[in-house]
Amino acid sequence: MSTTTTDATFSQLPWREVVIGSSALLLVGSYLLMPEQADAIGYMLRVTARIAFAFLLLAYVARPLVVLTGYGRWLVRQRRYLGLAMALAHTVHFGYVVAFFVSSGEPLEWITIVFGGLAFVLMWSMAATSNNASVRRLGKSWKRLHAFGLHYLWLIFMQSFVGRVFVDDPDMIYLLLSIAGLAALVLRIAAYFVSRRTA
Repeated sequence: MSTTTTDATFSQLPWREVVIGSSALLLVGSYLLMPEQADAIGYMLRVTARIAFAFLLLAYVARPLVVLTGYGRWLVRQRRYLGLAMALAHTVHFGYVVAFFVSSGEPLEWITIVFGGLAFVLMWSMAATSNNASVRRLGKSWKRLHAFGLHYLWLIFMQSFVGRVFVDDPDMIYLLLSIAGLAALVLRIAAYFVSRRTA
């Protein structure tokens, strides 16, 4: 089979089902593999956040990869479904956040309500407008919403992960997640300057 034929077949895969289905399977699989001794809610809070962040990063670096390397156009074409998969995983995360505060009785600080709440509102707004009809109806406002929401969600995740690096006995997974997030930002900045230079 030629490379062209292989690429064509690859691009024709049902990526909507693949991406969103993968998100659902990861969530279910994580729950089933939950260690017996682990705190169920705390464990799933961490897992759902990491899964959501992984899908967010794929959408975050899709366009910069094409600009900088010429590769990854198939990833750009699937950004809508990557975003929806992220929204699915993070909505499950939201459920565990609510369960945590209800079960623990811990007070919910106003800064968490405002900035964390805005992240979820933006995410659900982006998910609700991830269709061609919304693109046509909202015009430039659609682009502003999705650009701002993407960067804001990245910022909220990074604030959470980086904060867990600078603690006593940190979990190394947060260092790796922070490095991945910063690398993604560097890619976007580099792609921005390359695009301006070639415009």
